[in-house]
Amino acid sequence: MALHFVVNDYGLREDHKEADARVGRWLITAAVFLGWVVGLATEIPEATLTILTAFLARGVILNVLKEELPEERQSRFWAFALGAGAYATLLLTL
Repeated sequence: MALHFVVNDYGLREDHKEADARVGRWLITAAVFLGWVVGLATEIPEATLTILTAFLARGVILNVLKEELPEERQSRFWAFALGAGAYATLLLTL
């Protein structure tokens, strides 16, 4: 996840140079701390937590598809398939 955040930060800086430097970075930082405080102060039912986790995972996957995968002609399907299979195997063994 840390590597994902580094790439995402780079993408935001490239797309929104001025706004990211002035407001965006601080807004995202404040949102992280606000989420932490809300998490400490509230109890979320397990079903709701599952839905929120799925929503978060969807957002991460969309960001990865947009920012981290190479362009169409520069991609290698078998490298992607091998990585996805290895990660799925790792998750299933844990």
